Amino acid sequence: MMEKFIAWCAADSTAARLERTIVQGVIAAFIAAFPQIMDVFTLPEWGTALVVAVVMAILSPIMKAIGNKGVVE
Repeated sequence: MMEKFIAWCAADSTAARLERTIVQGVIAAFIAAFPQIMDVFTLPEWGTALVVAVVMAILSPIMKAIGNKGVVE
């Protein structure tokens, strides 16, 4: 299972890049909505957008490093 994930992170096709972007967006949207789902607090619209952008910016190089077997470019 882990080998397939690493191969998916390493794939450089257009489809693989699109899939990774979609997954990053879904994860980021969930993380941004999590406080509201748990009824802890509500972020303003700009805060939600900022959280989504930051999470995607963090996930992208992490996924790239996983695909490169830990080598950060």
